[in-house]
Amino acid sequence: MSTLQTSERNRRGALAQFLRTRRERALPSEYGLQVAPRRRARGLLREEVALISGVGVTWYTWLEQGREIAPSVTVLDNLARALRLDPVERAHLFRLARPDLEPVASPNLARRLAAPLDSILAGLSPHAVYVSNTMWDVIAWNAPATVLFGDFKRVPAEQRNLLYLLYCDAEWRTLFRDCPGIRETAVAQFRASTARLGNEPYFKSFIEMLSRASDEFRAQWRRQDVHPSTARSKILTHPKAGRLKLDYAIFRPDAEEDVRFTIYTPADKPSATRIAALAKRPRKTR
Repeated sequence: MSTLQTSERNRRGALAQFLRTRRERALPSEYGLQVAPRRRARGLLREEVALISGVGVTWYTWLEQGREIAPSVTVLDNLARALRLDPVERAHLFRLARPDLEPVASPNLARRLAAPLDSILAGLSPHAVYVSNTMWDVIAWNAPATVLFGDFKRVPAEQRNLLYLLYCDAEWRTLFRDCPGIRETAVAQFRASTARLGNEPYFKSFIEMLSRASDEFRAQWRRQDVHPSTARSKILTHPKAGRLKLDYAIFRPDAEEDVRFTIYTPADKPSATRIAALAKRPRKTR
């Protein structure tokens, strides 16, 4: 089997899994459907999805079986409405079902910053900033980020990944308040942002590695959830500064689709005071 054929099969398989999980989460009662008391099937049946979306049962079954089908935009819109997908899930459905409708992302991952961006990163102090690529590998950071999140330089390059740190690094697991909730959201955001990388060997290797390392990640990855990246707040329990409430958002420089600046700022005055004091503390040298 050629590389192209394998890539297409994997894409159709991912589409089938996504549709299946969205169908199984749907509640028949919300569609006004009467179900037998002893019904064991979770969510909607394939026949019910086909009926609601106005497509043939056989055709929809083939779609969930990963068969070679190219659904029209109208059909995908109907499926998105039938399954009550949110905007991010709808976009994910289109990427999986009709990748020909949008440009193909470059498989090349950023590994370092261009000199102007490196200067901008340093100039964003005193705010903590780290920079990641599409795979969420941390490729650069400033001094305040080291103060808050630890020295990324001491982390082996193959482990210097935001998802890996959240699931497998002991210090990060205790650093974030509500770390389980953060991890769950992170997985859904990661899936949404890496939909075009599903056939890349490095992507598959990373998912397999993290699935072996974390049962929690493996279970959450199988849920097929997708969420957008949005500005949020996080609470840190810092080993030296105590409770810190931070607002953060992600920014992409012009024409740099594979580079993301994540910027953290204090969300309240006590946090700003503690962070300022933490930055003035002498750092240990080796």
